[in-house]
Amino acid sequence: MKQVLLVVLFFFLNGLAFAILVTQPSLNLSYHNGPILSRDPLEVHILFYGSFSHSQKAIVRAFLSSISTPTKAKDVFTVQKWWSITRGYVDLSGSVVAQNVEISGESTDVYYRLGKILTTSNLTSLVLQYLQNSAASPNSLHLVVTAADVFVEGFCQDVCGQHLYTYPTVETNWKMLPYAWVGNAESQCPTFCAWRYAKSKYGSPTKPLKAPNGVGMDGLIFTLANVLVGVVTNPFQNAYYQGDASVVVEAVGACMDKHALGFDPSYPDKILKANKTGASYNVHGIRSYKFLVPFIWNPQTHSCAIQP
Repeated sequence: MKQVLLVVLFFFLNGLAFAILVTQPSLNLSYHNGPILSRDPLEVHILFYGSFSHSQKAIVRAFLSSISTPTKAKDVFTVQKWWSITRGYVDLSGSVVAQNVEISGESTDVYYRLGKILTTSNLTSLVLQYLQNSAASPNSLHLVVTAADVFVEGFCQDVCGQHLYTYPTVETNWKMLPYAWVGNAESQCPTFCAWRYAKSKYGSPTKPLKAPNGVGMDGLIFTLANVLVGVVTNPFQNAYYQGDASVVVEAVGACMDKHALGFDPSYPDKILKANKTGASYNVHGIRSYKFLVPFIWNPQTHSCAIQP
């Protein structure tokens, strides 16, 4: 299905405003022949950096496990079906993105060994340190999750999380390894990284949605969903993206944070609501967990979607 973007441009002549309609080409995430993460299952090693409660850790585990585990929810919207959209991303060999996720390891650094202000280099160091206790596999993904009192370079200013990769070293068995980082923005910038659930500081009349798992953690999960899709479809910045390689638009970014059918901040009722709590979400997870995830660009239909 071909989509055409119509843009209205305004210009002024002799003090009068005129509008012209401009047709722009449809968005298309080009494939640049690089590898995707296709080997099943995708092995995820989690490093919780800082102080996390048992329930916070459980939320992250539940989301990751929901990717490859069917739920009993009657509703059609599930994490597993959401993730199945990535099946449309295919590499040169005809392999698709891994459809199963396995949590292969977990570690917690409650001592903030590198401090509470981290650079991107610090994130890489954390991954390399963690590799000492886990296998360096090209099929693995190391996930660094930082606590609410940890500031990471660019956090709350440009990003809420991102995916990166290591350069070949002895520690990585001379391989480039993808890794990801997401942060809990509850105390630093909830209106930036969890704006769907946080009250605006600027007097917006829009009432925030009620978070099913807490403002900070639901913002974190939304970012994690974005980052995970990005890392499996474009792990080394040479697979699926649009734009310049230094500033890429990936599979979720192409949908511009859309996360509900017909959703507009003024009409939060378009999102699903839990009967008992009134919490807003758009997909079901395992063990009755509920999450809010972004839409994914579906290369088969050339449209943004939450289910295939």
